[in-house]
Amino acid sequence: MYTSRRKFLKDFSMMGAATFSMPFVLPNPISAVKLNVLVLGGTNFLGPAIVNSLVDKGHNVTLFNRGITNPDLFPKLYKIRGDRKKGISGYQNLKNGKEIWDVVIDVWPQNPNFVQNAITVLQNRTKHYVFVSSIAVYANYGPIGLDENTARRKGNSYEEGNYNLNKVLCEKAVEEAFPGQFTIVRPGAIVGDRDSGPFGRYLLNRIKNRKEILAPDSNDPVQLIDAQDIGTFIASCLEKKVGGHFNLVGPASAMGYKDMLIQAKKALKSKVRILWMDPKFLVEEVKLEPFMEIPFWIPVAFDPEPGFYQISSKKAIEDGLVFTDYDETVKTSYLSFKEKRFIEEEGYDVVFGISEERENNIIERWKEKTK
Repeated sequence: MYTSRRKFLKDFSMMGAATFSMPFVLPNPISAVKLNVLVLGGTNFLGPAIVNSLVDKGHNVTLFNRGITNPDLFPKLYKIRGDRKKGISGYQNLKNGKEIWDVVIDVWPQNPNFVQNAITVLQNRTKHYVFVSSIAVYANYGPIGLDENTARRKGNSYEEGNYNLNKVLCEKAVEEAFPGQFTIVRPGAIVGDRDSGPFGRYLLNRIKNRKEILAPDSNDPVQLIDAQDIGTFIASCLEKKVGGHFNLVGPASAMGYKDMLIQAKKALKSKVRILWMDPKFLVEEVKLEPFMEIPFWIPVAFDPEPGFYQISSKKAIEDGLVFTDYDETVKTSYLSFKEKRFIEEEGYDVVFGISEERENNIIERWKEKTK
């Protein structure tokens, strides 16, 4: 039933290497009140949220990227051009300089070779490395309340297409090169401004612009986080000199799937009629696949991995993680979709949701069934 999701999560192993996740005060703390920060990437989706948080706090930010994605963003910031896909040679413009940074923030990679190359070039030119990882690193989503000590996936070598393992290997490269001097964040589903995923362009789009939609009559747990909250948390960690591993999942209060749709409908002032259907009808009779064809819905009653949307962010909250109000996230996400403020991810071929025609057919079938 969940083949597509498992393809998305890739090679689900049962045990992984343990992480050392206790927060730590940096042994050689970042001393600058006004930090000198190098951001690798910084102009697509999560990148701008991180950059804006740092700039708003008055820190000096330099961007290193190809200058292709949203090249007009941040016209006042110093930019160094390079291409990480070219290996070490792609860092030539960085290697020629003598700048020293308090912090390097690595936003994009899911390839540990890219991370290792960046470390080779920058290890002696920064005190601290921040890496944006993912909750995908965990080996088993069966238990509820997974925290940062949960075992990661096993593996020692890069595997093409294995996002989950490759993120683990990226983390290991950072941990080994910057012991006690790193911050690794593990977001769950990221939404908000510039999101190219299914939250805005599928789920919210249907709620706002259709007269009638289907939905499972189910309030199974859902977790997501606003991109801006990740940016704010990273800036806060650096200023407070706190490092370690952090799960970043929200919202502020526990939310169920049904509540998520009802609140989104209210926030968007939509008049859509939501037809709440029996989950068994959707899964067993019309063969809709949770998560992939009904984005964000993982029915605990049918799922052997109920912990996927019940991950603990307690540690990050204790260290300052705050959440944007869900209604504001909904409005921002929808406006971003409406204004087409997102860019398709390179190589992005995962299709979420169902066609309008199929949805209408299922709605008619449900109406006949429930006459």
